[in-house]
This record gives sequence, C-alpha cells and structure tokens, in this order.
Amino acid sequence: GDLLENYCWDDDLMNAARIAFSLTILFTFPIECLVTRAVISQAYRPVSHFLSTIVIVGSTFLISISTDCLGVVLELNGVVSAVPLAFVLPAASYIKLEEGSLLSKRKLPALGVALFGTLVATLGLATIVSTFSTVDRCSHGHIMPYCYKLSNQTTD
Repeated sequence: GDLLENYCWDDDLMNAARIAFSLTILFTFPIECLVTRAVISQAYRPVSHFLSTIVIVGSTFLISISTDCLGVVLELNGVVSAVPLAFVLPAASYIKLEEGSLLSKRKLPALGVALFGTLVATLGLATIVSTFSTVDRCSHGHIMPYCYKLSNQTTD
C-alpha cells in the first residue's frame, strides 16, 4: 500500500516527505514523457510530436483517474517496470552477450535470475489482477487509530 498513508496527518516530517514525493513525481513525469515520445518517434517515423505527446499524456491521465489508491499504482509499477529492470533485462543482456550455449555453466546463474524475475513479475501481475476488485477498499484519507490516541494524549 501507500507507506505515506500510515503516518499521522499532523506529523511534520511525514508531511514534508509527502510534499517531496509529490514534487518528485511532478518533475519526473515530463522526463518520462520525453523518453516515451522518443521511443514512439523511432518506432513509428511519421508520428508528430504534438500528437504523440497528447496520446501519452491523455492515456496517462485516463489510467491515473481510474483509481485514487496509490498502493495499486505502485504495485503495478513495481511488477511491470522494476522487476524486469532489476532481474530480467540484465540477465537477458548477459545471456545474449556471453558466448556459448544457453545452458552453459557461465550462463546458468543469469538464466536462473531471468527466470526468477519472470516468475515474480508474472505472479505479481496475477495477484494484482486477481485482487483488483478490492481496490475500492483502499484506506486513503482515513486517520489511523494510533493517531487518535496520540491526539487524545496531548490534549489531556
């Protein structure tokens, strides 16, 4: 879930962390759009920058308003992006660049890491899809019970 939701709303340090996280996302998004647009331009030559930018921003907007639970977005990002980037792509690159057969002694560890990453990504995606109906039960905006206890202790 959303780690920043687990802290009390009157915690100044966590409010600063929430602002820093929001600013990071705000300033990172244009860079990611630039990279995505460059990849699309290389794959499909005649596409205009304006049209591809509108499609990227529009599709991102539509996906983002489909849920207001940050936890599922972070889970999906981790399963689809982080796991392949950390496990599958480096191992697959090594397997491709190293000479010899796929099942050679030098490639077996990389093959194991790539298979592990693929398994984790597949199981993670299956878990997200199978629990997608519970997304609307996200605990956003709720004050945690331990925050009530802290506020009652300070007023007594």
